[in-house]
Amino acid sequence: MSNRQRTVIIFKSESESTDVYAETLLGHNFQPLFVPTLSFGFKNLEQLRAKLMTPDKYAGIIFTSPRCVEAVAESLQLSELPGGWKLLHNYAVGEVTHNLAMNTLQQLFTHGKQTGNARNLGEFIVDTFDGSRNLPLLLPCGNLATDTLLSKLLENGFCVDACEVYETKCNPQLAECMERALKADNIEFLAFFSPSGVNCANEYFKAHNISPDQWKLVAIGPSTRRALESLGLKVFCTAERPTVEHLVKVLLNPQESRERLVRERERERERELTAAMDLA
Repeated sequence: MSNRQRTVIIFKSESESTDVYAETLLGHNFQPLFVPTLSFGFKNLEQLRAKLMTPDKYAGIIFTSPRCVEAVAESLQLSELPGGWKLLHNYAVGEVTHNLAMNTLQQLFTHGKQTGNARNLGEFIVDTFDGSRNLPLLLPCGNLATDTLLSKLLENGFCVDACEVYETKCNPQLAECMERALKADNIEFLAFFSPSGVNCANEYFKAHNISPDQWKLVAIGPSTRRALESLGLKVFCTAERPTVEHLVKVLLNPQESRERLVRERERERERELTAAMDLA
C-alpha cells in the first residue's frame, strides 16, 4: 500500500481549530490545504448590544456559528456579558462554537454542542427545553441563515428574537487561493463546510471552466450535502458533524457514510408517506 499523502482541499476559513485539523489529518496521512471561501462583516451591533444588556427579557441565546459568538463579543467591546445570561437556556450548534463562547464570553456554557447542525439543534431544544416559552430565545444570525432552526422552534411554540448581526460574502482573495491550492500534488478530496462556501467555490469553478467532479466531494453536514446536490454534483461522502474526527472518519471509511445516508433517506420517505396518509 502506498504511503503517498492524499491531499484534501478544505473550504474553510482559518480559525483556532485549523491547527487541530492540520495535525489530525497529517497524522492519518492526509495533506490538508485550507482555502478560505468566505469573508464576514458585522452589522447591527448596537442593536445586539442593547438586547444583550437585558437578559431578563430572554429565555436564552442560541449560537449557530462561531461568527455569532464573535458578533456578541464585538458588540460588547470592552464590557462583559451580563451575568444573567449564565442562568438562562443557552445553546451552540457545535463544539467549536461552544468552546468559543466559553473562552470569549466569560465562560458562558452552552448546551447542544453535540448536535452538529441546525436541524439537530432545533430538535434538541424542543426535546430538552424546560423553561418558559413566553420569553424569546435570542438568535443572532447571518444574512444567509436558513430558516431550518427558526421554523422548528416556531412550530413548537417558542418565541424567537432573530437579529441579523453579520454578512457573509465570497472571499475577495478566493481566486488567488484556489489557483494556489489546485497546483498541489495528489489532490483527491474537496471538503466543503457550508452551503455558502459551496456556492462561492462553484462560482470560481464555473468562471474557470473547471469540473469539481474530477475530485471526490466531501460534505460537512446535511445542508452542505444538499447544496452540492442542488448544483448537480455527486457527493462522495458526508460527515455528520463539523469536527476533524468526523471528517477523518468519513475519509477513511466513506462506505459507512453512504450507508447512513441511505438509511436517512428511507426514514424521510417513511415520514413523508405517513404524513400523506394522515392527510388522506
